[in-house]
Amino acid sequence: MAARRLPFAPREFAYPSNLLTFLRLLLLPFTLWAMRRRKYKRRALALLGAAILTDAVDGPLARQRGEVSVLGKLLDPVADKLLIDGAAVMLSRSHGFPWWATIALLGRDLVILAGGVLVYQRQRSIVSAHPFGKLTTIALSGAMLLYLADGPRTGKPALFLALLPFGASMYAYGRSFVRDMRGRTL
Repeated sequence: MAARRLPFAPREFAYPSNLLTFLRLLLLPFTLWAMRRRKYKRRALALLGAAILTDAVDGPLARQRGEVSVLGKLLDPVADKLLIDGAAVMLSRSHGFPWWATIALLGRDLVILAGGVLVYQRQRSIVSAHPFGKLTTIALSGAMLLYLADGPRTGKPALFLALLPFGASMYAYGRSFVRDMRGRTL
């Protein structure tokens, strides 16, 4: 029986950009723990801000160093979704973040991940993040930081603004999925 080859090279684990993504994953449980406790609001803000910063830096760092990797393409979007979705759940539980927004975000991300798996199975290619997806992450990150710092007073307007790239990303990912599954350009 032939051994299956990994889709990435083991050296990719040592790329600084991928180490930042691993750091984001390591920060996740501590961030969610602090977000759940109101007395640790500053700690939660610092941890969430640090996790968001790793997301802002890892991609440009990989491109600058010529280390865009298969591992990074796989790991970064998963880490992003775990952070944003986990933060949304915690904020809904304790800081007035609307549950409808959390459910919409969880649903969208599950569909994106499932679609990515289907495209990979069919074409053996990894779907890259769409610019609207990145813009959605940035906008939601800002809204979540505001919800954590000040509650719905400043968080809710930022959330409503984040719905614009959120909707655009849903459309863009859907269109991309249909194109990839058909194997041609729409």
